[in-house]
Amino acid sequence: ASAWRRSAAAALLLLLGGRPVTGAPHTPKEVVPRTEASHPCSRPISRHVRKTLEREILRPTLKAGMDAWPRGCPLDPERDLWGKHEKQKQRKRGSGTQWTCGLDGKVFKSEHYLDLHLERKHMNATPRGGICLAHYCELFDVCAGDAKFRRKQKEDGSDCNNATMATARNRCEEAMMRCFPLDQEVSRKLHAQYSKQYCRVLDCEIRIQQRLEQTLDLMPVIVLLIMICLICFIVFSLVVCCVDYSDDILQFLVESGLASSGFVKRMTQGRDTARQSFGMDRTKCI
Repeated sequence: ASAWRRSAAAALLLLLGGRPVTGAPHTPKEVVPRTEASHPCSRPISRHVRKTLEREILRPTLKAGMDAWPRGCPLDPERDLWGKHEKQKQRKRGSGTQWTCGLDGKVFKSEHYLDLHLERKHMNATPRGGICLAHYCELFDVCAGDAKFRRKQKEDGSDCNNATMATARNRCEEAMMRCFPLDQEVSRKLHAQYSKQYCRVLDCEIRIQQRLEQTLDLMPVIVLLIMICLICFIVFSLVVCCVDYSDDILQFLVESGLASSGFVKRMTQGRDTARQSFGMDRTKCI
């Protein structure tokens, strides 16, 4: 009988969200730290730079008629340190995301561990004297990640360092000079365009202004969404008040988990009050 009581008490504790007490003390499971890459060039930041570089410089340059990169250009995709590794990644979706190495067929549970494998086993697939694209992250303001992570950056610019920006500006200007020489008309125009767009704005005061403008650009979208939600709520309220089968609609919302019973109760009370105020009863409703 005592064993049955202990079992019943343990089950009751579990139902109430508690934890049954046993003779042995509970010890938290030890968390094994994730193995980090040893190479100083960040692969995740390089991916963000590569994506933006492809969209904003490489494709427009090719479209402008410049189909070959000068020797020594750091933006040349052939000099991308991790570029060939990225092309050898195969992602398979299913019960769980798996990443396969295209060089030897080994499978890994995440992209991070595939990166570790490529670093340990296949550094011979990287170009000699390859360029770390992560060093150019300030050009596109992706040092903190892509757009959804950049929103977390401080708009007051307290995370901006003038010395870092000066170094990034020098690196940018050198890259533009090497990649877009001034001795040809097409490359000269691209040099002027990209220098103005990316190099000359590498200043903390300008960066603060850019982030402020990005925030202000989102305001009309937010206001529009609020207006749409408000209109939808008004239409829904009118339907609840005027339609005879509104009780069925409210019951459907509760059963679907889209609304709580308390919310439906308040809506019902508000509907009845509105009907009495306008002299409406159920027989007059649609």
